[in-house]
Amino acid sequence: MSAATPIPYLAPKPNVVFVDDDAGNRQAFLSSFRTSMNVFTASSLDEVMALLESRTIHVVIADQRMPGTRGSELLTLVKERFPNVRRMLVTAYADLEAIIEAVNSGGVTKYFSKPWVQEQIVSAVDKAYEEHEAESEREERMKRLEDANRQLEFALRQRLLS
Repeated sequence: MSAATPIPYLAPKPNVVFVDDDAGNRQAFLSSFRTSMNVFTASSLDEVMALLESRTIHVVIADQRMPGTRGSELLTLVKERFPNVRRMLVTAYADLEAIIEAVNSGGVTKYFSKPWVQEQIVSAVDKAYEEHEAESEREERMKRLEDANRQLEFALRQRLLS
């Protein structure tokens, strides 16, 4: 009789959208982080929204300088439609006004400069993922508590009427 080889437990990985108009940057991000997170890439606001509507996304990381919609504006729109998604900004420029706008309007939790430091991004995404999961768990517990409360109120009314 031989012992069965245990199957290693694979912890779920965060789903991250990286937004940049430069295809080379998107490919570099995907190559750098594909083992530590599930990476989806987008080059525009429309692509980001399509991804957010079609799957569970935990973090959106946007480049600030893009034609059309700046990263800080994109993250503000993400916040409005998907408030539970964590938002981060990356830029190659020291644009203090953009960072302030991103933090104040877009609820950005982290800012990174290019070239990025891989460990910093992995750490920030892991923390954001933990926060997202904890918030989702709190919301689920609150929903179950509200449901139980409604059932108790119904049972109490039934008992009082009989």
